[in-house]
Amino acid sequence: MTYKVNLHITQKCNYACKYCFARFDHDNDLPLDQWKHIIDNLKNSGIVDAINFAGGEPVLHKDFPAIVNYAYEQGFKLSIITNGSLMLNPALMPPELFAKFETLGISVDSINPETLVALGACNKSQEVLTYEKLSKLIALARSINPSIRIKLNTVITNLNADEDLTTIGKELSIDRWKMLRMKLFIHDNFNNASLLTNQAEFDSFVARHAEVSRDVVPENDMTRSYIMVDNQGRLLDDETEDYKVVGNLLAEDFRTVFARYSFDEATYASRYAS
Repeated sequence: MTYKVNLHITQKCNYACKYCFARFDHDNDLPLDQWKHIIDNLKNSGIVDAINFAGGEPVLHKDFPAIVNYAYEQGFKLSIITNGSLMLNPALMPPELFAKFETLGISVDSINPETLVALGACNKSQEVLTYEKLSKLIALARSINPSIRIKLNTVITNLNADEDLTTIGKELSIDRWKMLRMKLFIHDNFNNASLLTNQAEFDSFVARHAEVSRDVVPENDMTRSYIMVDNQGRLLDDETEDYKVVGNLLAEDFRTVFARYSFDEATYASRYAS
């Protein structure tokens, strides 16, 4: 089996989502040369063929275009998960980069501005990703790369569990829609327990949106099925409500570090199955 590795290249973000688990204790991102080393490490492992860029908001890494281009040159299949709000800014996201991605993943937890603000899915001026801006982003990506797959990630919390987002699927032709039940995360002074939803609420949301995409993927539990490298190059284990460091890809080869990770192969396979 080959794997997709999620490189959280920065924890910088223009949003402050109250459920977000991307809290790595280090504000200083690794520079380009060290990300190249990590990408080479993944390539040399022979068991990684895909990289997903994440954050924080990945386009806020100062070397984002160069990191993407390097990974592309090494032959990796590339995807990105973004809040979408900065993707129409060519200074941060050069439009030609859309051609390098097989999948554009966008976090969309609501189309109700009040819900988004309550979730913290907004900038300091409480500007949110509107439906119109989402539509424009998807249209731009497809105009540059007609084969790009559009994926949405929706985190189900008690603030959006009752909402209806089916309009998005019906009008924007979403290729894949991941619906994730929020994972409890407690780290230092951060605690997202107040947003937890129960199983029945999650199941109801999924059922209500079952026909919104050609490929709907409910993710009730992602524990140990997500290969996550933080902005310091460390592979993290999410078994508990906080992270444990498995190893650093700047210091050890990926195969050695990955062998120490109690990885759930079956759940991983189900997450990435079409």
